[in-house]
Amino acid sequence: MTVIVALLSTSIVLTLGLMLALTTTLETDIAANGHGAVQTLALAEAAAERAAAELGALASWDDALAGANTAAFFDGAHGVRPAGGTAIDLDGETAWLLCGAASCAGHSPDAITAARPWGSNNPRWTVYASGTAAALLGPGGRAGPGYAVVWVGDDPAENDADPLRDGAEPVAEAGSLENPGRDAISLRAVAWGARGSRRELEWVVERAEPATHTGIRVRVWREVRGALP
Repeated sequence: MTVIVALLSTSIVLTLGLMLALTTTLETDIAANGHGAVQTLALAEAAAERAAAELGALASWDDALAGANTAAFFDGAHGVRPAGGTAIDLDGETAWLLCGAASCAGHSPDAITAARPWGSNNPRWTVYASGTAAALLGPGGRAGPGYAVVWVGDDPAENDADPLRDGAEPVAEAGSLENPGRDAISLRAVAWGARGSRRELEWVVERAEPATHTGIRVRVWREVRGALP
C-alpha cells in the first residue's frame, strides 16, 4: 500500500508539474505573439507616415499614382520577400488589392464588388514604398525582422474615371462640376513581423494647403482586419 500511495503521489505531482510547464509555455507564447503584433502594427504605421511625408512634398501625385514616382524607402514592387518566416509575394498582394484574387488574369480592376464599388474610379493600387524594418529605421535603429509595403491609390471619392490622375475634370455622367476627391490620396500599408504577424492600415491623406499644394494631413485612419480570405 505504501508503494502504491507513493506512486500515486508521484503521478499527481508529475501531472501538476506538466500542467504548470504547459501553462507557462502557453502564456509565454501568447505574450510573445501580442508583443510581435504590436511591433508589426507600429511598423505599418511608421511606413505609412514615411510615405505620407514624402507624398506631401510632391507638387503632383499623378506620377506616384502611375508608379513612375516612388518613395526613397523602396526596394521594388515585384517578387517575393522573406520576413519573420513569411514569404511575401508582392505581385500577389497587389493583385488582391486590385482584383480581389491572387492574380488579375480574368479579373478587371474596374469590376464593381463589395470591396471596390466605384467601378472606373476604383483605386489602381501601386507600390510606393517597400522595404525591411531596418531600412525604414535607418542606421542606429533597433529593428526586428519586419517588412512593410505601402501602396498608393486615387481617392475613390473622385468622379473623373481616371484613377491614375488626381483631381481631373469630372466625367459628364457624374452630374457635377466639382471633383470631391481632388487633393486626396489613399494609402494601404501592410507590415509583416515576427512569428507570422501581419497588420494592415488604410489611410486617406489630403493636402494641408490645397491652394499651394503643400503639406499633408490625415483624413482617415483605420486598421483593416480580415482583408485576405
